[in-house]
This record gives sequence, C-alpha cells and structure tokens, in this order.
Amino acid sequence: MKKYLLVFLISMIPIFELRGAIPYAAAKGLPFGWAYALTVVGNMLPVPFILLLIPVLFAFMRRHHILVGVVDWLERKAQKGAKKMAKRSGKAKSETAETETAPETVDEAAVETVNEAAPATQPAEENKAAGTLAFLGLYLFVAIPLPGTGAWTGSLVAALFGMKKWRAFLAVLLGVLTAGVIMTLASYGIVSAFKIFAK
Repeated sequence: MKKYLLVFLISMIPIFELRGAIPYAAAKGLPFGWAYALTVVGNMLPVPFILLLIPVLFAFMRRHHILVGVVDWLERKAQKGAKKMAKRSGKAKSETAETETAPETVDEAAVETVNEAAPATQPAEENKAAGTLAFLGLYLFVAIPLPGTGAWTGSLVAALFGMKKWRAFLAVLLGVLTAGVIMTLASYGIVSAFKIFAK
C-alpha cells in the first residue's frame, strides 16, 4: 500500500509528474494498470487549482511583495512553455496546411497560439482558429513527456495567458492520458526486457 501511495504522490510533484512516477512504479513491480491510473489521477489533481487560482495568487503576491522573485521565475517558465507550445502547434499546423505561413518570430507565435483573448475586431473564424491552435499546442506540450513539459507547466501557461478554463483542462487531461500511455509502454517495456535478459 505504501508503494501505491508513493507513486500517487510522486505524480503530483512538479518536474517529476508522470515522467518520474511511472518508471518508479515499474521498478517497484506495481501492475501497469494501477500505475497508469494512480499517476493520471495524481498528475491531474493540481490542475484545476492551478487554472483557477494561479492568476489571483500571483496578483496578490505582487501586490503585497511576497516572494516576487518566485513569481517572476514561474512567469518566465510559463513564457518558455508558451514558446514551446507555439512551436509544436506550428509544426502540427504546417503538416495539415502547408500553404499557410508561420509567424515571423517565436514571441508572435506564442501570442497567437496561447492568448485567446483576441481583439473584438478580429474575425470570428480567426478567433476559432487561434483557439484550436492553442488547444493543440497545449495538448502536445503535455502529451510528449520531455523535460520542462507536463501538466504543471502546461496549466501554468494556460492560466497566465488567459485560455478558457474548460478548454485548458480538457487539453491537459488528454495530454496527461497520452503521456501516461507513452511512459507506461516505455517503462514497463524496459522492465520486461531486463527481466528477459536477466533469466
């Protein structure tokens, strides 16, 4: 029981998340179904709180000069995450529509992809396209388990750039489910391979 609880807790910790929890579960011999379920639930647990509370919390901390350096660092991390999301959604867009031209700079791509709060003068179709790209970028950012990505950073980016809460939550959930499958297949495949060669 202790191992199951530890796997659940590891999946909630920033940086580790699924990338750390599922390999740990595989190494400890937990059934892959339990490992997947525990880590997905654990990884998703902080997401609603991040999406709902982070902007308010950061504004409060700045107003009262509480750990402003930490807030600045997290906002810089969110900016980097937004750029990665823009790159990934840009690649996906180019695969489906090669005739469209990419934004000139990474910063422009981040703004167009992540920030759905478009001016009222912008056509509805463009707003919808920007929302779709933001969703796709966030999904890919969370789904591909690489260093610096994941549910925590993805939710932070979505919250600070004003994505719609339900859209951001759905994108993160789908990304976590996908990342969980990738990490489970990779981790348990490696463990099985070691067992075969150890015989």
